[in-house]
Amino acid sequence: MIRVNLAGMPKKKAGKGAAKSASPSSSLLPMVHVLIMIGAVVTGYLWYSQLNNQTTDLAQKITGKEAELKALEAVIKQDSIYEARKAEYERRIRIIDDLKKSQVSPVVMLDRLVESVDRTRFVWLGSFTQTNSTVSMVGNASSLEALATFYANLQDTGYFHNIDLRKFEDSRGGNVAFNLTSDFAPPAPIKPAVKGAN
Repeated sequence: MIRVNLAGMPKKKAGKGAAKSASPSSSLLPMVHVLIMIGAVVTGYLWYSQLNNQTTDLAQKITGKEAELKALEAVIKQDSIYEARKAEYERRIRIIDDLKKSQVSPVVMLDRLVESVDRTRFVWLGSFTQTNSTVSMVGNASSLEALATFYANLQDTGYFHNIDLRKFEDSRGGNVAFNLTSDFAPPAPIKPAVKGAN
């Protein structure tokens, strides 16, 4: 009787040869894992060292810049002190220049006053006081016309400014008693005419 095997060829049992062929690939796998881990550790260490070196360099640069900033702050502070001193000296110089410009000797003041009294007839000064650039005069005139002439003569000198006739009254003898104040300063310099100006 003939037998037909419908199941196909009979399988060979796995023996020692099959185990030997599978073992080389499975033994390489842990070594690859170890090499990957070592590479990752070495790469991480190198990256960490590079970052650490960069951090150290940046810290040194920051320290250097902070030292430069402190030095510049000292220079700026010194400069501001010099600027304040310079401004103070310039202010003092301006004050001194202004005082020199407005300074008129008492001799000049009395000369101008005597000149004004001499040019006016019948005016007598009883008192004369000066406070800074303000002068006060108390006196008598023979008439209102003489007082008006004295007022005009003071203005004509160019030294008496803002003349204020504070008080005047007729006295018993027909004279006029007066009290006036004025600012005394040299006349303003005449500005030269600009050529070509109409």
